[in-house]
Amino acid sequence: MTGAMQPLAGVRVADFGQLTAGANLSAMLADLGADVIKIESGSYIDLFRYTRRDCAEWWNKSPQFHFTNRNKRGIAIDLKQPAGRSLAFELVCRCDVLVENYRRDVLDRLGLGFGAVSARNPRIVYASVTSQGETGPHRLHRTYGSTLDAMGGIAALTGYADGRPNITGGEFNYPDQVVSLLATGFVIAALREVKRTGKGGHLDIAQREIVSFLVGEEIAAASAGARDKASLRRGNDDGQALLQDCFRTADNRWLAVSIEDEPAAAAARRLIGPDGDRREGLGKWVAGHDMGSAIAALRSAGIVAWVVLDGRDLLNAPGLVGGSLVHGADGTLYKGAPYALAGAPFEIRRPAPDLGGDTDDILREILGMNEDDIARLDAEGVTCNNPEKAT
Repeated sequence: MTGAMQPLAGVRVADFGQLTAGANLSAMLADLGADVIKIESGSYIDLFRYTRRDCAEWWNKSPQFHFTNRNKRGIAIDLKQPAGRSLAFELVCRCDVLVENYRRDVLDRLGLGFGAVSARNPRIVYASVTSQGETGPHRLHRTYGSTLDAMGGIAALTGYADGRPNITGGEFNYPDQVVSLLATGFVIAALREVKRTGKGGHLDIAQREIVSFLVGEEIAAASAGARDKASLRRGNDDGQALLQDCFRTADNRWLAVSIEDEPAAAAARRLIGPDGDRREGLGKWVAGHDMGSAIAALRSAGIVAWVVLDGRDLLNAPGLVGGSLVHGADGTLYKGAPYALAGAPFEIRRPAPDLGGDTDDILREILGMNEDDIARLDAEGVTCNNPEKAT
């Protein structure tokens, strides 16, 4: 998006977000034109920066960090130092939005909680993405996507009826992905309210509540006695289809097949034989064919089937690169946007920032500091941008 097509142009965001839940929320605000300022320090960096430790300046080389922090600027401020906390407070009070997903009470202890910031800046939209929310018995618990899968109800639905529950795992971490998408909408709605009333507020965004909301139909069914524990997990089966599953082909690929109704079952029997509409018969037939011939035969017979794509396949999937995935000016591949605005193609306006890469510019531009002020902060280690030198 360029120029007037950036709907959040003029909005400034203080980004304390980490990993996906917080940092991807602020990345989507940046994608829409907001000036997002990533606040880290040499003594406390986004955990995604640790995924690349095999080279010089490894903290600036992480692909995961770059995917999730495109279109942002970066400032280094050591919040462990009183001068750093004062500096961060002055910066935050000049922002329209604050995004954070720290453990509860962390920013309060640093003097950067909602009460302190809103007293100075009543228009602030303070977005807290937390595991369990701001209140309640579990508010101080530390959790990950795996435990949120369990606590929110997703794990009970994932897996086979005769097997154990499954979690999405660190490679995917579904609760973090989902909350960043929904929370972006919450922030935009809050900004519209600020425009209308002149007052900001504290967005209490609990991942556990969002996860449970997404499986709300199952909770409602259980309350009505329509579900028992044995019926929650059904693997790849779909209650609306006669047969649905994934089968391994002769060339060691996975093929997803759905026999939706009796006409499809009859087609499977004509193609494969009497057991063509049964799991064992269909699986044996698929195992005797390579992916290309299996999918061609099934689809020609009117049976819904498609290859299970992995990351390498998706790079060549038509329409995916340029939407869900985009290339930056240097050819680097980034996560794109899950939406499109008419006449406003998504673009990477700037790569993810090096640690504190825009510190001096931000101090001059937003806080009005002169070169002596900037040099003093650097000498005192307040704006240290090197994890190997931070104290």
